[in-house]
Amino acid sequence: MKRLLIIMLFLSSFPNLFSQTAADALRYSQILYDGSARYQGLGGAMGAVGGDFSCIATNPGGLGLYTSSEFTFSPAIRLENSNSDYNTETNNSNRLNAGLGDLGLVFHLGGNDKNSSGFKGFNFAFGVNRENDFNNQVFMEGTNNKNSILTGYVNTLNNIPGGITSQMINNNYPFDIAPAYNSNLIYYDTVNHKYTNDAPNGGVIQSKSVTTQGSINEFDFAFGTNYNDHLYFGATIGIPVIWYTENTQYKEVKNDTAIHYFQSMTYNQQLETHGTGINLKLGLIYRPADWVRIGAAIHTPTYYGNMRDNWSSDMTGEFTFGTYTAYSPLGSFDYQLVTPFRAIGSVAFIIGKIGLISGEYEYVNYAQSNFSSSDASFSAVNTEIKNQYKSPVNVRFGTEWRIKRFRIRGGFGYYGSPYQTGNNITEMYVASIGWGYRARHFFVDMTYQWTQTKEDYYFYDPSMVNPSLNTYNANNLTTTFGFRF
Repeated sequence: MKRLLIIMLFLSSFPNLFSQTAADALRYSQILYDGSARYQGLGGAMGAVGGDFSCIATNPGGLGLYTSSEFTFSPAIRLENSNSDYNTETNNSNRLNAGLGDLGLVFHLGGNDKNSSGFKGFNFAFGVNRENDFNNQVFMEGTNNKNSILTGYVNTLNNIPGGITSQMINNNYPFDIAPAYNSNLIYYDTVNHKYTNDAPNGGVIQSKSVTTQGSINEFDFAFGTNYNDHLYFGATIGIPVIWYTENTQYKEVKNDTAIHYFQSMTYNQQLETHGTGINLKLGLIYRPADWVRIGAAIHTPTYYGNMRDNWSSDMTGEFTFGTYTAYSPLGSFDYQLVTPFRAIGSVAFIIGKIGLISGEYEYVNYAQSNFSSSDASFSAVNTEIKNQYKSPVNVRFGTEWRIKRFRIRGGFGYYGSPYQTGNNITEMYVASIGWGYRARHFFVDMTYQWTQTKEDYYFYDPSMVNPSLNTYNANNLTTTFGFRF
């Protein structure tokens, strides 16, 4: 699946409460821009190339290379595919989505005289670039002959010193254990004086479907200029907007005749997150000679000052003697999030008027993400973020070749695992191929981009259950239409 940061992170040991977690911080910190078809065709390695609207979101120094005004928009079609392998049983899901990679205007003001010195033009740009796409769907299913998700719930209750009453269950565990208790899926055994369930040792077919929607779209306002055709620099104020929804359905169905009353259970969860942030990007491109360009950019941390989560859940138990459903209250919480600082270094080699080769390295340390709120302490979660994440290796490469008015492009990107240890989220690979056509006042580009990433997905407590080995593939087709004036 694309983005990862796509990307899709399900790391809770028990899928309850929907409180802010290290996984949430990573989801909104990992960025893989959609951008224009040319940007994607070069694998995102545009930092030292410039002259494309997408650059204002990565290296705004590229805005200084514009010599005319431009309007551009990039509709896209994306086919998401997910494959799961849980306890040797495999499943596949597909989903088709439409989106917009970018939409923007660039205004160029004078300064095109090549014989003059000093500043040679000023460019102003505004528009929107898509930072992340969260649309995806995955289905996982397999047989568990060791335990049930309910086993973890009863273990929690039975390990509370002094015991726990039904009122305490409703107050302390309103989104998971309480619905299970109120739908008769777990109950108190008055003979053995402990909580239990009908399938403590498994014997059930477990399945889970996860459907996510949403995106991070960044509204960018940028300025760039050209000094003596050797130094191009610019700045962007970015306003990213988060919209994310997650709907999950977990099911267990009886698969053992020794289980007498229990037939099945269904656990539904809903989460919706909104937030608006702000950041500043500064960048430059230096051209010491006609055949080489060197780029550098820094992105300040993004401050999301109005993050809000809304969530709820319900659980249904089906037995030989009846069916029972219980609902959680509606949960809501406001908080703040700061995502990490970024730095990008890039280089491009210009091969006359026939082609170019480019590459760049991105530094970002996901351990720098931080939650805060005036209503609660996030010290435990922030410590987990620092202990769990690191700065991975993120590199991108691209090439473009010119045949009269036509362009041929190819690109590759590698995004390393953000985890300090373990293999929960593996690397992301991105490959692309594209073409373009350039006329005096019009251009069109088209790119096919393939993205793959993997994860170990745990239905609940990793000490109790095997992971589902999930592979996400995205096939993205983007077309950019541009008009110069």
